[in-house]
Amino acid sequence: MSNVELEHEVLTRLLHAHPHGLGKEILDNYRGEKAVAGMIKTLQERGLIQGKPVTVEDHEPALDYPIKLSSAGVEAAKKHDAEKGSNPHAAS
Repeated sequence: MSNVELEHEVLTRLLHAHPHGLGKEILDNYRGEKAVAGMIKTLQERGLIQGKPVTVEDHEPALDYPIKLSSAGVEAAKKHDAEKGSNPHAAS
């Protein structure tokens, strides 16, 4: 799974999550919790995640739950879903 695929997976999971956001279950991925936490941090830096739920201390990510998309994150996730829907052969 590439970083682009991981980004899309995280955005999609958050888009379809409960309105209160996701807790620790967001980290469930075969790439590992650190990879997902790093992607959430990247999305946070791009303004796609509400607030600042990810901090890094001694090179270790720490998350403050729940994790929620910002309005820009919702738009990015919807755009990805639309692109994926129009191309059924897109990587998932």
